[in-house]
Amino acid sequence: MAKTRLFVIRHGRTMFNTIGRAQGWSDTPLTAEGERGIQALGIGLRESGLEVTRAYSSDSGRAIQTMGIILDELGLKDQIPYRFDKRIREWCFGSFDGAYDGELFMGVLPRVFKVDDFHQLSLMELAEGIVEVDTTGWAESWGTLSGRILEGFEAIAKEVEAAGGGNAIVVSHGMTITT
Repeated sequence: MAKTRLFVIRHGRTMFNTIGRAQGWSDTPLTAEGERGIQALGIGLRESGLEVTRAYSSDSGRAIQTMGIILDELGLKDQIPYRFDKRIREWCFGSFDGAYDGELFMGVLPRVFKVDDFHQLSLMELAEGIVEVDTTGWAESWGTLSGRILEGFEAIAKEVEAAGGGNAIVVSHGMTITT
């Protein structure tokens, strides 16, 4: 059996990334710059000679679009198993999905925790702070969020291993990968 390795990639730059909005479970497409960046990544992976046996992404459009570009550049579209996994979606920001980053990360959360800079907060504190200020009740607690993400990545690794191992590409999201 081949060694199992996951190559975890953040989706390309999106419209919301460009204008400084908290994307979360909201979705916007990749920008032209984002597409070019992912295309360059795909070319680099191809030129490295990396052999890929499986592909996974979150079920968000931006992750699916990113994976499509990568698989095209690798010449693997419709050639290897590829599936979506909602467990590796980005964090849900609830009522702050689509809000300006500055409003949430530089305004609301520092006021909730009485700190000057949100970078002083742990991921757990950020998640619990978002739950506290979310008016929809959709934001996930740290336990739910971190459990969902860990379960998703572990399941992907086990699936690759059960299929004989090898290299798998996984496209997810910034805060999800950080978690």
